[in-house]
Amino acid sequence: MTELLDGIADVRFGASGAIRAVRLAGGWSTINRVANQWLVETDWWRTPVRRHYVRLLLAGRGGGRRATGSGTADRREAADECVELYRDLETGEWHWSRRYD
Repeated sequence: MTELLDGIADVRFGASGAIRAVRLAGGWSTINRVANQWLVETDWWRTPVRRHYVRLLLAGRGGGRRATGSGTADRREAADECVELYRDLETGEWHWSRRYD
């Protein structure tokens, strides 16, 4: 099942510029692996949408705590959780997109 998410995501980057961690309510969760990434560019004739999506496997934190607050997704944390974020290429902001069970 997929849970749709929204809101601004807080992210940290490594020296190479790759995403290294995302902020959850209980603190920062490191990225185990980038499972997939792609670009979406559409509606150039109206209001353009330009986004860089990433599907991430987060390091297991255990405990199943609720993640809430500014810059976090309102959800339960799980071991090796898979989440999807996107970067708005017009504003540079990162946003939550979805969480996979």
